Amino acid sequence: MMTRISVAVALGAAILLAGGCGSAQPGGFEAAGTVTYKGNPVPRGSILLSPDSSKGHSGPAVSADIVDGKFDTKLAKQRLTDGAYRVRVDGFDGNAQPDQELPLGKQIFAEYVTTVDVNQENAGALAIEVKR
Repeated sequence: MMTRISVAVALGAAILLAGGCGSAQPGGFEAAGTVTYKGNPVPRGSILLSPDSSKGHSGPAVSADIVDGKFDTKLAKQRLTDGAYRVRVDGFDGNAQPDQELPLGKQIFAEYVTTVDVNQENAGALAIEVKR
């Protein structure tokens, strides 16, 4: 009886270690690109790509910082998969004012939402233009 429990515990531990307990890199791909507003790079901000369920896409959302008009999801724990995404962009002027609780500066536009189809071929060169 004790041997069966030991074998079960050892097998369970082996499965967890092989799977990395969630630390293994998930399938999919990274995304990178540019974000512009009124023809200029967004100085600082954030971008969130969420699968567009209204178009039948599911999976994890991925976010990244925008610095000097560029973003890259390589530091994100999740990866993108082929499909439609809702994109949310917040943009700031980059003039940090911590004493006023503005770590990225003043907001230069209200949250902007759009959609984009992402695939492995275009994921490295996404171009998001904030249209306001």
